[in-house]
Amino acid sequence: MAAPDWLRTFVAIYRAGSVSAGAAQRGLSQSAASQQLGMLERRVGRPVFIRTPTGVEPTRRGRELYAQVADSLDRLEHVLTGLDAGAVATPDPPLRIGSAAEFFSSAVVPRLGPEAPALAARFGPDSELLDLLEHGELDVAVTSTAPARRSLTSTPIGTKQFMLVGAPGSFPGAPPASLSELGERLVRAPWVAYSAELPMTRRFWQSALGRPFAGDLRLVAPDLRAVTAAVEHRVGISLLPDFACSDGLRRGAIVEVHPVGGVVPTEPWFACTRVADLDRPAVTGFVEGLGGPVLP
Repeated sequence: MAAPDWLRTFVAIYRAGSVSAGAAQRGLSQSAASQQLGMLERRVGRPVFIRTPTGVEPTRRGRELYAQVADSLDRLEHVLTGLDAGAVATPDPPLRIGSAAEFFSSAVVPRLGPEAPALAARFGPDSELLDLLEHGELDVAVTSTAPARRSLTSTPIGTKQFMLVGAPGSFPGAPPASLSELGERLVRAPWVAYSAELPMTRRFWQSALGRPFAGDLRLVAPDLRAVTAAVEHRVGISLLPDFACSDGLRRGAIVEVHPVGGVVPTEPWFACTRVADLDRPAVTGFVEGLGGPVLP
């Protein structure tokens, strides 16, 4: 059986990134921490860290072990602290939330209130966030894809609808009477986009307008906030998810060029968690809040 102190030392080293720093956090000498780590690795049957010139990097087994024990050890330490005579219990650690930066700013932050738990946000693409979640480095990951991983589960929390938007006056003339007319007017129109591949935009042009993409791509920026700002500054028009352009629409800085909700499919949002965390009220309560209304 692995002694709890071995696991505490392992978690400290994992978070600190080096044996010496982890030992200092535990109040141990470096040799004592190395000895505990060695005993844990013998018990596990394989290395949990790779030694590097600057510290340590977890192996795949190390990431798996961290995901299995870190939260339980944190909760145990919290309880033990509260049981110490005269001790003041430390606050719960922040919930670690991963999502797209634009979604966090426009959809998560407006749902936070004074009773919300402390949060630590991390931004990245779906695949990276799901890896971090599986390895125990996130508590919740908001993604547009449901994970097909046995250790993870997902809860639908809403959908995103795409809108064809531009700056006021950037699409002069009477509104197009049909999608066919819209397609004619969009040929060579200046365009801004999130990626050069234009997956949703090309699909929209081909399926809804009946032609390959023929806009004049003036800007590619892998940040929806930058794309929205470019639309506001008349660099071009764009097909954007509603959460990214809602503020600009409210302020009148951008307008809907033509309603396309009926021809562009919606995409879901999922709040993903580890199956092992389904009994954590802080996690389940946060996920429920993500599907709730925006707070005034």
